[in-house]
Amino acid sequence: MMPSRPYDTHEQPSRWERPALASGIVFAVLQIAAIVFATVFLLSKLPPVGAPLAEWAGALMRVPTMTVNIANYLLLLPVPFFLFFLGGLFGVLRRAEGGSGALAVSALVAGVAMAMTWPFGILIAGLTSSIVADGGDLATAWSLDGMAPLSLALSAFPRMVLLTATSLLLLHSRLAPRWLGWVGLVLALVSLIGTGMLLVGDLFPILALGTLIFELWVLALSVSLLRSEQTARHVARQVAPA
Repeated sequence: MMPSRPYDTHEQPSRWERPALASGIVFAVLQIAAIVFATVFLLSKLPPVGAPLAEWAGALMRVPTMTVNIANYLLLLPVPFFLFFLGGLFGVLRRAEGGSGALAVSALVAGVAMAMTWPFGILIAGLTSSIVADGGDLATAWSLDGMAPLSLALSAFPRMVLLTATSLLLLHSRLAPRWLGWVGLVLALVSLIGTGMLLVGDLFPILALGTLIFELWVLALSVSLLRSEQTARHVARQVAPA
């Protein structure tokens, strides 16, 4: 087990690190707002899973195409803010870990992979309404519509790595409250279970719940790291030679 180590105050963070970490707050707020919008104005208008194909297509046609496009765009909008957050997180984790920074690099790579996987599925699923509206094959449209939850399940693999690597460093440093590390490890397990949706569709509620709690975890982590950064800068000024 890695020994607990204090935050490294000797290497000064970039002046852009705090804005990058603050991007995590923007990401979480936008993502949660997008999920609420999609649930209220899109998903609530569609029949339950397992409904006849014709019923699903009829319900989708009654939803304005602009509503579908707005929902998809709002779900994609948080991505750049998350990528900025990853840059700030990497800097913090690398200093905390020291050495080769294996866990910090793993968190960065996994975060980028996670951030880009679900959006591709959303873009593909966005073609569904156009196919139905143009009188295309309903079975094809139904299959494409399933790309959104499937890509979300696929993104849960790198999310598990991001959560695990970050949480281990949180638990063995003074970066943030230890409860964030333990919650992150539990979420990593939930993410792994959520990937089972690729095999069993009934696991989607677990996948969706894990995704929502992940947004809240990023929000709490961003706030905690910003406070930690402020404390580290204050300590660095105190110990700096006159």
